[in-house]
Amino acid sequence: MTGDVLMVCSQFGCTLDFFDATTLEKLDTVEGLVAQPHEMAFDAGRRLAYLAHTYRAGAYNEGKPKAHEISVIDVDAREVVDVIDISPYEAPHDVEFDPAADVIYTGVETGDGGNGIVVLDAATRTIVANIPLQARNAHWMAITPDGSKAYVAHKEAPVISVADLRGRRQLGEIASPGGAEEIDCSPDGRFAFVATPMMSLVINVSQGRLNKATPPPGTPTPRLLKIDVATDEVVGQLDFDEYVSALRVAPDGRVVVTEFLFPSPDSPPGPVSGRVNVVDPDSMTLLAAVEVDELPFTTRFSADGGTAFVANLKTGSVSVVDLTSYEVVATLDNNIGPGFGGTHGMALVPAKAE
Repeated sequence: MTGDVLMVCSQFGCTLDFFDATTLEKLDTVEGLVAQPHEMAFDAGRRLAYLAHTYRAGAYNEGKPKAHEISVIDVDAREVVDVIDISPYEAPHDVEFDPAADVIYTGVETGDGGNGIVVLDAATRTIVANIPLQARNAHWMAITPDGSKAYVAHKEAPVISVADLRGRRQLGEIASPGGAEEIDCSPDGRFAFVATPMMSLVINVSQGRLNKATPPPGTPTPRLLKIDVATDEVVGQLDFDEYVSALRVAPDGRVVVTEFLFPSPDSPPGPVSGRVNVVDPDSMTLLAAVEVDELPFTTRFSADGGTAFVANLKTGSVSVVDLTSYEVVATLDNNIGPGFGGTHGMALVPAKAE
């Protein structure tokens, strides 16, 4: 019998890999997914995963056609069993599942269908509501453990939106100068953490990689913000040298935030390591910084919280980080080899109970 399984998708390979989360053996690969799979959420009761598809090609704000699907994956059969079309809404990026309300939430970009959070009934896989948000382009999203509130980041918009998920309405906004990237809530539901500001990047075609662009005037230094969920006020921060992009809070409360490192514009082509930072949530101090592959992004954890799995967007790999020794103990091949591997969304699937 297989134990816990790590699911890993390649945005540009349009594949979904299944790895044994303990032995790290690749168990299976599903090919031919709808274009550009992004983030993924696990529905433990049904043993399904919901995988959002954001763009047909390209990346954020490139003006290319947007996707409008969420794939439904049977995690035990390891196959796509349905594709939910959320039209007229488009560009779902983040996706969350709330078992208490039995609904799927996804944030969508501004378009003909509207903006904000789309709510889907998990049993019927149909849209039942939309929670409009004042800021455009709902991108990263986190829901509190009790399912009562959502915190939504909007890339360049200088706010974090706060939504009442039960009342299905916007509650307010939290200032986030320069915009924001990923956001997540602590397991105890007391705090939300957000990576800010939005990364200003430019594609260096000759190098085949990303460079840091000059940010708009007044953009703050890269930082991790800590938000008190009870008051929706920023109560702490930790500054970084380079852009912080994605983050996840571990089961024990430690915050793992990834940091993009960049080549100089005239340096020769070649890999540039990224960095995974582990932060103490109480003191907002750095516990460790671990070198990983290029452009570290989505992060998930083993069930015991002792291991972090970090998807490296550029390299097409997953760095397996021991959170006791703070060392990379293995590297998983999701789509290593292409110029841009595109490793992105992940989900940890607990072993099926007998």
